[in-house]
Amino acid sequence: MVLPAALLVLGGWIAPPAQDAPRDPVPQLGRELDALRRRSASVEPGTPAARKLAADLGRIGAGYLDAGDTGRAIELLEEAYGWDEQNGLVLSELTLAYVRAEDFAFARFYLELAEQRATQAPPEAYAALGEVYYSLNRIEDAVLAWEQFERLEGNDPALLRRLARARQELSLSHGQRRLEVPGFSISSDEAIPPDVVEKAADSLAAAYKEQSAFFGVTLPTAQVVILYAGRAYFSLVSVPEWVGGVFDGKIRISMDPDQGVTPALEGVLTHELAHALIRRASNDRAPGWLHEGLAQWAEGKRLLPRDLREAFAGGRKPSPIAGMDGEFARKSDRASARALYAEALGLVEYVVQHRGPGALICMLQDLAEGATVEDAIRRETGLTGPGLLAAWRSWAGL
Repeated sequence: MVLPAALLVLGGWIAPPAQDAPRDPVPQLGRELDALRRRSASVEPGTPAARKLAADLGRIGAGYLDAGDTGRAIELLEEAYGWDEQNGLVLSELTLAYVRAEDFAFARFYLELAEQRATQAPPEAYAALGEVYYSLNRIEDAVLAWEQFERLEGNDPALLRRLARARQELSLSHGQRRLEVPGFSISSDEAIPPDVVEKAADSLAAAYKEQSAFFGVTLPTAQVVILYAGRAYFSLVSVPEWVGGVFDGKIRISMDPDQGVTPALEGVLTHELAHALIRRASNDRAPGWLHEGLAQWAEGKRLLPRDLREAFAGGRKPSPIAGMDGEFARKSDRASARALYAEALGLVEYVVQHRGPGALICMLQDLAEGATVEDAIRRETGLTGPGLLAAWRSWAGL
């Protein structure tokens, strides 16, 4: 399961842009940048004007980062850094941009510089640093950074809510052990025996080998996995009782330590790992139905038409493809969620049956290259979104 955007801090799956969103979602930033270029032609390095130029470029770069255009953000923030290497806010935003681009080598380089110069920066630098630390599972450092934001009278209500939740998460992580294995950094509650953690690591390694070959991508750094003994964290972020795992940039699993690594737990681990690879393959642009359908398919679930008819018995109607992301964010009762997940898996199963699994991989690649969801569906299936839904319903006998 991928958590909806309202529950995320950084680096996780977020609701993708509308299918017909333009490539530049913030044209105002483009106009501001054009005006800045005209004014900056005569700026000399090392002058107050150069520092002002760096601050303005940094602000526009941060705007592109907020809008999801990470590549453009990095370009502008690098330029801003070139004009003023002492600007702690630019360094913090640049670190965050590289984290979101999953280029952790550059992120680490700029993080060290940002840590050195944050004392000279405004509160917003600590806001960005906190997000970087949180994404790297350095929760204590994230809390300290966001507390400094608060001390400097930063007043972003959303960030202060993140701070409150991070403090709670930090209290839940007390005593956790960490296991570093190739491809994964696994934290686990003390109540989970070390041999169980090692078996979970082996399961993840086997799933990663298979899935990375299928999706045609690898993860750029060790994937953070957190194994919880019970549901304390899941209750904290209001995850429904029937959900055993979530992916928000980190794989989080609720388990019973006494049961060990069961086939059901292996399925959850495989499912959540698939979300990480789908995000990577699509450049974080895959819609919710494709995320959930492919993740279920990757863990080995299959649905025959008769299974789909059972899931939609009693007059329940499938959701339009364009509206499924909102449905995933709203579904909390088990019966509605079951039908929605069945629809997502059913759509994937239909494409596999009629176009082959390669069509789904191509769809992810199309999205990564900037295609809209509608265009990706049309290219790889020959159908529109509504046409795919109608063909699937006919195949399933709905």
